[in-house]
Amino acid sequence: MNPNIKILSSVNNKILTDLVKIHFNAFKKFNLRPWNYRDFLDILNNGYKIFYYNLDNKIIGFVIVNYNLDFREIITIAVDRSYQRKKIGSILLQHIIDYGQFNKSIYIEVAKNNYQAIKFYNKFGFKLLSYRRNYYSIYSGKNKGFRIDALVMKLI
Repeated sequence: MNPNIKILSSVNNKILTDLVKIHFNAFKKFNLRPWNYRDFLDILNNGYKIFYYNLDNKIIGFVIVNYNLDFREIITIAVDRSYQRKKIGSILLQHIIDYGQFNKSIYIEVAKNNYQAIKFYNKFGFKLLSYRRNYYSIYSGKNKGFRIDALVMKLI
């Protein structure tokens, strides 16, 4: 296990604020509704696991996972823009794949126009399982109000 990856197990305002900033910067180009502090607080309070990558006392990435009885679902994974393409996302995803003694399926939903993420998940063995039509709502920009499909992918 990677010693830089920690689990957020209780409310920590500084960490949650850092996660909000990282998520916003990582996903703003897609014009989806940005997650706010309350969203992260709800995720934490509903039992989801938040794993974050700490480098020199700075959070540079994170992944949120929902552990169910018979599967795991990656809710989101985000890396600070200045650390993207430096294997941090790969380290976080591999940690989730290897975490504990879970021999459960892993699922993720990804916007169909997030080509970089789709390629990333394919590299790890995720395959297209199905679509969720009109899943994501465009929150801002020229396509505000439109909806786009999500790909449901499963680690095979």
